Amino acid sequence: MKRWFCGFSSSNNSELKKLPQPQDGQILWEGANPFWACGNWAKQQIMTLFEGSVSLAIVGTCLEPYESLVELFHNAIRSKDYSRLMRLPGSYNLIVQDENDTYIFTDVAGLRSVFYTEYDSGIVYSSLGMPLKELINSEVDTVWISTFLMGVTIPSLLQNRSPYCDVKSVPPGCYLQITSGKPKCKRYWNPPQKYSSFSEATENLRQQLLTAIEGRVSLYGNISSDLSGGFDSTSLALIAAKNLAKKGQKLHTVTMKTVSAIETEDIKWAEHAASLYNNISPVMVETANLPAEYSDLDKIPLTDAPSPSMMAIGQISYLMNIVKSTKSQLHMNGSGGDEVLGCSLSYVADLLKSLQIKKFLQHSYGWSRVSLCSPLNIISNACKLSLVSYRQWLLQQTRKLTTGKLLSKSLINESWKDIMGWDVVPQVANWHTKETIDLVAKELQQWRKVAKPFAKPCGQHESTSVIYASGMLAKVVQQLADSCDANLEFPFFDSLVIEACLSAKPEERKTPFTYKRLLSKALQDDLPNSIFIRNTKGEYTRDEFSGRKEHFAAIEELLQSSILVEMGLIDIKDLNAAMQQIRMGFDTVCASFNQTLAVEIWLQRLMNAGNNFWIKGNLS
Repeated sequence: MKRWFCGFSSSNNSELKKLPQPQDGQILWEGANPFWACGNWAKQQIMTLFEGSVSLAIVGTCLEPYESLVELFHNAIRSKDYSRLMRLPGSYNLIVQDENDTYIFTDVAGLRSVFYTEYDSGIVYSSLGMPLKELINSEVDTVWISTFLMGVTIPSLLQNRSPYCDVKSVPPGCYLQITSGKPKCKRYWNPPQKYSSFSEATENLRQQLLTAIEGRVSLYGNISSDLSGGFDSTSLALIAAKNLAKKGQKLHTVTMKTVSAIETEDIKWAEHAASLYNNISPVMVETANLPAEYSDLDKIPLTDAPSPSMMAIGQISYLMNIVKSTKSQLHMNGSGGDEVLGCSLSYVADLLKSLQIKKFLQHSYGWSRVSLCSPLNIISNACKLSLVSYRQWLLQQTRKLTTGKLLSKSLINESWKDIMGWDVVPQVANWHTKETIDLVAKELQQWRKVAKPFAKPCGQHESTSVIYASGMLAKVVQQLADSCDANLEFPFFDSLVIEACLSAKPEERKTPFTYKRLLSKALQDDLPNSIFIRNTKGEYTRDEFSGRKEHFAAIEELLQSSILVEMGLIDIKDLNAAMQQIRMGFDTVCASFNQTLAVEIWLQRLMNAGNNFWIKGNLS
């Protein structure tokens, strides 16, 4: 976490004397409400504009041409509507100081996060939660930890919880407005409530993807990309290569030749894609040279939140060192493609609810063939879901949780009843204590009283929820790359790309009959037809299993002194029993175990963290 920003807003100018100074901070504007950019930001990632009493900063990757941005800035000042400046291509935060009003915007996916806390008589805000935790010396939020352990992130996120007590988060698609030292969160973005035609949606997606990638090529010059062999990273890499070829430049790509990637034919497809353009310079990392998953767990740096992706720190560090060796200014990753290009299977219930009976039956039978289950199972669960509102569904999950009827997806085979819902079902592991279950149940009960769906169709709501949750995890990967001095971005998580995808009908985004129909249709005239032949997705559990087996002793040692046990959130005897199952090759509990291990490692790093963000002697 070497790049971040922070600011202070107060109605009392005398409080400025008490303000702490951030380490390695460059002040972008002074006065009663100062703002700093901290760390090693590239020049392309900080943009400021000023007019009269209004100051604006865009932090991140904004792809709007400067002349157009200036005009939009002036229009926003006249209309007093700064949210229109969040409808530009790229991935960025927007910060506006308009006399005594401060506005700080997140992006739609939550990659560009914002946190805030009270400090003396004002508000301190930051792109990271850790500096604020350090500033006020707060403890970890046990409720947040509990909900994360069970994979339930949305209620806490939308109620402004963060991993730290008294540090609040601004949800994705929202902004923080501070007026005279008083903070208030407001939503500026909602998923499309009306769908476009398939042709309109695909053309919009095409334009947004081309802009997202070609804009980055233009802004950063030397860029690189993952090339896993999957549809998403292949599309990003080929669009970039095609654009760089016009400039006479090469695109460096990185492919990890893991055992799973070879077995699932990802490598075959990656090698094919790399051969399509002469200016692609591929780096194929052989299995023998690649660190295994779960290696270097003791080297995981401190991040703002935990994530199971931390288990791949050895591979991430290795990959980022390759990226740096190419002098790349920006590395692109295809994560987010699955979430934005597809949708929740709950859309099947929406087809029934909207009386599209023929299509409902076609898709039910189609998914039954794909998943090798009875169509009656799908039809039955879709019927039940179509009759339940969001708040009623939350009540059902709360009751199941408190009565012990909610089994973890990781402990039993995932059923259509688990897959088809308004949101992710809490994942209860047998090592979770009653205290953990009670905390999550109470959070769900509290959320149910005020909960409103992002959209009326449950499939569209859950798709948005999944994007938010995935964006939060991708942010951790971004911070892991940042610790290696590499700039990693996920174009599929750009706000305008997300909106373009969600504007298509769910049954046209995800169908049992065609793989990633939306993307293939959008890019069919821009990329070689041979990449659209593939209709399968890679699967990497073997790499995870072999890495965990190789480093099992290190995992056991790490869990000997568990902070989660001390907090009363997990039972060590039950966890040890589950670990023995894992050692013997039973993988039914692995997802929940990885979630628990990630939280434990993160808590241990947090306990050993020193003063990393503020100049010593400035903290009150």
